[in-house]
Amino acid sequence: MTMKAFPTRVLRKAAVMHRFLRDRRGIAAVEFALIVPLMLVMYLGTLEISGAVSINRKVSRVASTVADLVTQQDGVTKAELDDIMEIGEAVLFPYTIKKPDIWITAINVDSSYPKGGKVAWSRRYNEGTFQSGVPEGDDTWVPPDLRIDGTFLVKVEAELDYVPLAAWLIGNSIGTTKDGVGMIEMSERYYLRPRLGEDIPCPDC
Repeated sequence: MTMKAFPTRVLRKAAVMHRFLRDRRGIAAVEFALIVPLMLVMYLGTLEISGAVSINRKVSRVASTVADLVTQQDGVTKAELDDIMEIGEAVLFPYTIKKPDIWITAINVDSSYPKGGKVAWSRRYNEGTFQSGVPEGDDTWVPPDLRIDGTFLVKVEAELDYVPLAAWLIGNSIGTTKDGVGMIEMSERYYLRPRLGEDIPCPDC
């Protein structure tokens, strides 16, 4: 190898390296590949938050709808209460991953009671099954500003274990929904008074 050929080869390699360092082709693709995962996480997070807020509002609407329908009656039966709770469940549509837990409790109010009220009758819808609620005669808490002796209240509670979309999609494989992990507990409670009379009897409750 001559002394003249050596610097020529060095210069040629230096030129190639210089062109490589100045070449910007593909940078946009690399940046896009780095940013896409972050953008997807942000997008899915936004969807999850908006979905959870929407379902939480619907849970509140379930309780208010059921309470409103019950207090419009002058008397009810177990079958009628079951129908009303099914209407309440329909408010959650199209969310069908989990069923709600709905309690309807009629309360006789008296400030002399330890908690302000005693259960007159109660009915429950528990994840698709209708059943008896709180036993008749049990003490039940009534907010102080609603404790008017001799009055009658209908308390409706709606609860839902909201399963985020991500947990629903991959929960079975990684266990995010096992023992409630990954779920969001939502609940609402309403107290309303009868519209058509002093109380609302339920003979077969």
